Amino acid sequence: MYLLFDNGGTKTRVTYSKNGESFIDPVIFPTEKNFDTQLKTIKKVADELCGDKKLEAVVGGIAGPLNKEKSCLVNSPNLHSWIGLPIKEELEHLFDCPVFLENDSALVGLGEAVSGAGKGYDIVAYLTISTGVGGARIVNQRIDASAHGFEPGHQIIDFQGVECSHCKDKGHLEGYISGSAVEERYGKKPYDIHDDEVWEKEAELLAIGLNNITVLWSPDVIVLGGSMMKEVGIAVPHVEKHLKKIMKIFPNTPVLKKAKLNDIGGLYGALAYANNNL
Repeated sequence: MYLLFDNGGTKTRVTYSKNGESFIDPVIFPTEKNFDTQLKTIKKVADELCGDKKLEAVVGGIAGPLNKEKSCLVNSPNLHSWIGLPIKEELEHLFDCPVFLENDSALVGLGEAVSGAGKGYDIVAYLTISTGVGGARIVNQRIDASAHGFEPGHQIIDFQGVECSHCKDKGHLEGYISGSAVEERYGKKPYDIHDDEVWEKEAELLAIGLNNITVLWSPDVIVLGGSMMKEVGIAVPHVEKHLKKIMKIFPNTPVLKKAKLNDIGGLYGALAYANNNL
């Protein structure tokens, strides 16, 4: 039996899989910024779900880049006080079983590659465009190897451009297309913006980022998820139109698809990770 969780910057989702093929409906609760309180809450929810059943492993996503050993955060805009804390060690102590951690966006990408919009493609690039911008490269249904993880939102698309709201450097893609950036620029929540010109410009900016991802990662498909890709927001066909205009070096652009797994892609990814590694 696997315990699966997605510890995002805003919400946490916890579930378990008895058979390695599916999981029960997750328990969802607000992420507690206090490290000790959050871990106790995860343990409490897990005990309520699993009772006294023995866990084979715990697999979960954490909001932010992890160290090479995947044991602690090295940075995190949403969980800043967690940086450097022994997350893996504390969870292994709580659950008395092996614990495997990954970046939360990377696990969502894995979920989409195995069970969602990227299913059937060998090389999947996943981007989530929400409060921030994250993502990962998935190769043959596994998160690709990396030294420090993947941070596609922090690629520079204009070195003299606007300041990124998270890292304060200039010109990052996240500083143009994330929900927090759009709200700061237009003074409204993104879902309250109904100006087609705004969303057309955002689609063009995202296409610039996807051009960079394409020439560096060379994916078969790019899966786009997150709150900025919903009904009021950036439209995939408009992004595709701009990408086709920008992309010159390759004969074809990758397929663009909207993510399918909604808010539980990270749990599908955690299950796939467990099946790949245990």
